[in-house]
Amino acid sequence: MPLVTEPARQLEVIAEVDVCVIGGGPGGLPAAVAAARAGARTMLVERYGFLGGMATAGLIGPILSHRAHESTQPILGGIPQEICRRLHECGGAPPWEEALQQWGVPFDPEVLKLVADEIVCEAGPDLLLHTWFAGTLVEDGRIAAAVVESKSGRQAIRAKMFVDATGDADVAFRAGAPTRQGRDADGAVESMGSMFRVGGIRTPNAEEAQAAAAALQAAIESGELCMYNPGIGGRSSTLRLSEVTPNVTRFAGDPTSARDLTTGELRLRRDTRRIVDFYRKHVPGYEECFLSVTPAQIGIRESRQIVGSYALTAADILTGRIHEDAIALGSWWIDIHCPLGRVQHHTHVCRADCPSPDPCPMLEQHRDRLLANLYPPAGGAYGIPYRSLVAQRVSNLLVSGRCISATHEGMGGARVMGTCMAIGQAAGTAAAIAAEKGLPAAEVNVATLQAALRADGAVLSL
Repeated sequence: MPLVTEPARQLEVIAEVDVCVIGGGPGGLPAAVAAARAGARTMLVERYGFLGGMATAGLIGPILSHRAHESTQPILGGIPQEICRRLHECGGAPPWEEALQQWGVPFDPEVLKLVADEIVCEAGPDLLLHTWFAGTLVEDGRIAAAVVESKSGRQAIRAKMFVDATGDADVAFRAGAPTRQGRDADGAVESMGSMFRVGGIRTPNAEEAQAAAAALQAAIESGELCMYNPGIGGRSSTLRLSEVTPNVTRFAGDPTSARDLTTGELRLRRDTRRIVDFYRKHVPGYEECFLSVTPAQIGIRESRQIVGSYALTAADILTGRIHEDAIALGSWWIDIHCPLGRVQHHTHVCRADCPSPDPCPMLEQHRDRLLANLYPPAGGAYGIPYRSLVAQRVSNLLVSGRCISATHEGMGGARVMGTCMAIGQAAGTAAAIAAEKGLPAAEVNVATLQAALRADGAVLSL
């Protein structure tokens, strides 16, 4: 294809701040709030007209990794727990103490939008919605400005420190920081998926649910339906008894490719329609059901990540390792949704004992890299090292959420929203410290950072 050159032009600088956070999802929202509360002049940039990222635009729920593995001990504190408590106060989540008895915190995405608005407006960062990150201006190994695009045109934001909370390491990639993507063998990432909301249901009894699951599995095996989970429940993104938000769809592709994202959106909406039609015809209690909401964008589990001085590994998760520089805790297991997007033969996660008889490069050529055990110790958790948030070659950049430095297996656990929110609070606090002291991200005193996080209610040890 021929290349075109954009004419050189000067960009209007619309803000000069201490900390600029790009992305207002689970990794960015707490980062901006933490930085602002720490006294930093902060700007938060979000591409949608609302905050919450995958939790709102993607309808993804529940908030996972809020407690130690197979335990009711909380490992999520500070701003993430505050958000959960505010959700409950607004009728959008169960009480925190009740949520600790559950495997995740179910919530209403519409209420989360409102809670996010409130907490950001109270904390005071300058907020720009409907604004896309478009690039960076790098000088002497530092980001001098982030380039953004909106209805107002192409503009620039100057900051002492930047936090990449895009989920896809877009800022790090554009700034020239080393990045990686997917598993080492072939670069494949976890499959994507789209949650959706179905209304007008009656919850089937146990016998009806069992029969429905059998009918769904038969439709999966025949190829009639493309869904990896034959279950019919799921109120992780709704609290109403007349609704469910199934987490069942699957699509293999590259989340950093606009072509793959387009194909995935079209295919998953088609699959969603077929699934809901099947529910209506074959699931007792769903005879009058209807598709009430689809997400604003496809759900992404894994994409591009930075290469930091330390990558979170499978061993960290499986042993419950908490490094000395831990700035957040996680407890979710190594939950790698089949990167090939397969659903038949009860194919769910990528592991050594995958039941699929179909050809697979990992099983055939790299079986020694596949895990049999996927879980942290009972009652345990693992630490997210500060080193995994620090980008290389770009001195004033931290990352948050699912683009931290981790192996494919490490990201299989750390990618969930509770962990991303805890990482966000740490990233925002660290960015504020670095901006105040005029330090590169790598030179922030971790003990000082940990003390600040503990003072703000974060949980860093069991």
